[in-house]
Amino acid sequence: MEGVNKLLKVKKILPCILLACLLCSCEKDYLVPESELPQWLKTSIKQDEKAIEENLKGGAALGAWIRTRWDEAYFYEYHNLLLSSMPRPISHGGDTLDLWVGDIHTDYHKEKCCVVYVWKGPDYIEIFD
Repeated sequence: MEGVNKLLKVKKILPCILLACLLCSCEKDYLVPESELPQWLKTSIKQDEKAIEENLKGGAALGAWIRTRWDEAYFYEYHNLLLSSMPRPISHGGDTLDLWVGDIHTDYHKEKCCVVYVWKGPDYIEIFD
């Protein structure tokens, strides 16, 4: 009988422990560890979150930041189906990839890989697998 009581206690405690571990291991809203993000992007995400708080029906809730890899470097793009038709890639250092010089932009779109969501607004519609 005592063994059954211990088993019942463990069954009650185990879900609480698992939930606590899950909550502690997640970083808020980031799908890439926050430590890997440049400061300019963290600031931009905070601005997006503030815009969403101020206007839940606004376009910011439909936005998302993604990270790609190209030419041995990370680039970030802001996607928003309402506000941006052609996302401009921004380097980790904060420089926008020039869209009009030579074929660099075409090469970027052909060769980029490893698309990872960094942050998604609450109403974002995923367009990448």
